[in-house]
Amino acid sequence: MMRKVVRVKRRRERGDTLVEVAIAMAVLALILASTMTIINRSLLGVMNAVERTGARGEVDSQIEMLRYVFDTQNGVNKDVAKSIIDHTQVNSGDTARELSEAGCSITSNGGFYLSKSTNAATAASAPIVYNGYGRTDNVAANVDFSPHAGRGIWIEGVKTEESGGMPGYIDFYVRACWSPYASEEIGQGRLESAVRVYYREDD
Repeated sequence: MMRKVVRVKRRRERGDTLVEVAIAMAVLALILASTMTIINRSLLGVMNAVERTGARGEVDSQIEMLRYVFDTQNGVNKDVAKSIIDHTQVNSGDTARELSEAGCSITSNGGFYLSKSTNAATAASAPIVYNGYGRTDNVAANVDFSPHAGRGIWIEGVKTEESGGMPGYIDFYVRACWSPYASEEIGQGRLESAVRVYYREDD
C-alpha cells in the first residue's frame, strides 16, 4: 500500500518533458508573432488615415482659395484670377478624358496651386499667389508622405468659355498623389475633388 502511494506521488511531482516545453514555446511564439502583426497593421492603418486626413484638409484648403479668388475676381484677386483663366485649357472632346486618365501625372498643359501671400507689402492688395506646377511625370514618385500644395497637391482645370451672354465656367480638379508610409508601390495615396467656378473675361 505504501509503495503505491509513493509511486503516485512521484508521478505527480515529475517535471515537464523537453517535448512539452518545446511545444509550449512554439505556441507562445506563434501568439506573440500574431499579436505583433496585428499591432503593426493597426499602426500602419492609423498612419495612413492621418496622412489621408491631412491631404484632405490641404485639398479642401485649395478649393476654398479657388472660391475666394473668383468671388473677388473684380477686386483684390483680379490678377490671380486672370492668370488662372489664361492658363486653363479650353474644353474639347478629349480634354476631360485626358484629365481623368492622367492619374498621378500632370497633363501637358501644366497645373498650379494657390498660396497665401507672405509679402507684407503686397498682402493687402494681392492676398493670394498663383504658383505654376509644371511637373509632368509621376508626382507621387517625389512625395513619400504628407502631401501639401506644391508637393503632391495641384490643380488643373477645364474651361468652358462665355457664350450668348452666359458667363464662362471652369471645372477644377484638385488632386493629391503621394506614396503612403510603408506603401508597397508608388502612388497608392490618391485623392481628388472637383469644383466649378464661374468667371467673366475682362472687357
